Amino acid sequence: MDGALLGELMSGWRRLLEEESEHQWLSFAAFSIIVIIGAVLIDWSSELSGVHDGSTLDVDGIVMDSTGDSILYQEDDGIRINHNETVFGAPYATCLEEYRGMILACLGTEGMLGFIGDGSPDCDESWCQFSIGENITANQVSGNGLDILMVVQEGTSNSLAAFRFGDSNPEPVVSDHEGNMHLDVITPTEEGWFVGGSWQAPANWLGSNPTSPPMYELVLHVTWDGINAPAIEIVHLGNEGTIHGIFATDEGFIAAGTSDTVSINDGEIEPLGISSYAAIGDNNGDVWLFGGIGTSTIAIISDGQISIEKLPEPLDLLPSFATCDEDGIISIHGSDSSDNPSELSIDSNARSSFTSLRGILDLGFILVSLLIFSIMGWNISEAIRKGEVF
Repeated sequence: MDGALLGELMSGWRRLLEEESEHQWLSFAAFSIIVIIGAVLIDWSSELSGVHDGSTLDVDGIVMDSTGDSILYQEDDGIRINHNETVFGAPYATCLEEYRGMILACLGTEGMLGFIGDGSPDCDESWCQFSIGENITANQVSGNGLDILMVVQEGTSNSLAAFRFGDSNPEPVVSDHEGNMHLDVITPTEEGWFVGGSWQAPANWLGSNPTSPPMYELVLHVTWDGINAPAIEIVHLGNEGTIHGIFATDEGFIAAGTSDTVSINDGEIEPLGISSYAAIGDNNGDVWLFGGIGTSTIAIISDGQISIEKLPEPLDLLPSFATCDEDGIISIHGSDSSDNPSELSIDSNARSSFTSLRGILDLGFILVSLLIFSIMGWNISEAIRKGEVF
C-alpha cells in the first residue's frame, strides 16, 4: 500500500512537470512564488538570531565590570557593587576578578585589595580587605597560580606590580619601565600574563599636539620570577587607540582594540583589520566584536576565520562592556544617544541552532533537495524499466 501511494505521488509530480502538461503554467506560477518566498526568507535568515533587548545582569546603571555573582556598575549618584543581590557602595572601585573561590575587587583604597566569598567574615557591611603593600593602589588584578599581577596607579600613568598570594605582609615588586602607559585588561597565559591598554607618546613626539599627545594600542607580555620586578615585553604597538579586551582561543589569543584587532599566536602578530568598542569571548571559543552606536553588523572570530553578522536593528547604544554567562548569553552594556544606560543580549548558540531561521532553511533545503533527487531517480528508473532513451 505504501509503495502504491508513493508511486501515485511520483506520477503526479511527473505529470505536473511535463512540458506539454496543461498544468505547466500553474507549476511555473507556483515555482515563482516559492522562489520569491525563498528569497525573502534567505534575506531574513542573514540576520543574526537570538538578539533581544535587556541583559542578564539585573542592575540599574552602566555596568563597568562583572564576574561570578558580582556586578560593578555606576548610577547617577555613584559606583556600586552588587554581590548576590546585596549592594555595597564603592565610589572608587575599578575592577572585579574571580580568584580561588573569592571575588577580588579593586576598591581604590591605597595599600588594600577587597575580597568577598562564601566563607568571608562579616566586614561591617562592606567588603573585606587585605594588604597589598604600602603606597600601592590597584586598578586591575589577575591571578596566575599563587602569583598576583596588578595594574597600579603611578602618577598619571600605570605600572605593574606583583606579589605572592598568601604572604602575611606582601611587598609587591613594581616594574621599572619607560613611557606613559594606561593599562586596562589582564589575561593569564601559561608563562605569565598578557596586558593591554595604550601607550601615550611624550609631548611633541613626532610633531604631535604637546597638550594632548596621542595614545597607541599596546599589548605587553609580562612574566614574573617571584623575586625581581615583573619583566615586560612589548608584543604589539599599534595605531592610535586602546586595547580593551584580550581573549584566549584555540589558536592563541585575540587582542581587541578601538583601532584594530590582532591575533597573537606563538609570538606571531597578525592584524585583522577590525575595530571595536567592546568585545567578549563566548563559551565556544569564539570572540565577538561590537562597533559603535548605529552599526548594523558585528564581527565574530571563530577558528581563525572572521564572519560578519547582520543585526536585526542597528545598535542603539555605544558599547562599553560585554560579558557571557554560563548559558552562552552575551550581554552588551553601554549608553544610548542620550547618555542613558542601555543594554542588549545575544544568545551565542542561536546562530548555529536548527531552531533558528537559518537552521530551518538549511533543513528545508536538505529535505527539498532529497525530494528532487528522489523524483529524478524515480524518473530514471522508470525510463530504464520501460526501455526509454534518455
